[in-house]
Amino acid sequence: MEALTQINTALETCQFEPVWSVRVELATRDDARVREAVTAAVGLRYGDYEGVAFESATGMQFFSPLAGSVVGDIGRAIEMPARVLSFSVPRDPAVLAAAVEAVRHSHTYEVPVITVQEVLACRADDSDQRDNPNRWWNRGFTE
Repeated sequence: MEALTQINTALETCQFEPVWSVRVELATRDDARVREAVTAAVGLRYGDYEGVAFESATGMQFFSPLAGSVVGDIGRAIEMPARVLSFSVPRDPAVLAAAVEAVRHSHTYEVPVITVQEVLACRADDSDQRDNPNRWWNRGFTE
């Protein structure tokens, strides 16, 4: 934590704080449902925004069910279009547990692929930057 204090002391426009970074592999039919479930459970707050998450473009996930899985050993690999949902939560065990349980309850997989890493996330008070021409809201943002 001494290094974090040194970094934050050197920064003028932001600070870093410890968070858990969560990565979830999703079947493409799961993305909105899982993201909405996690947002409802923990808010996914990042500064003055909530529901902050990232989803990748569609890729391909590969797996071979084994004996003991719900479908059993089918003797071949399955290819399934998939996306990656990622978000961060405070390093509060109750918040992480609520986020993971929201994924588990809303995901279609028997055992969703969920990874968690301890990382630092940048947090900034941008109140003195409202008129900065580089900010997205000053660059002709449209939905």
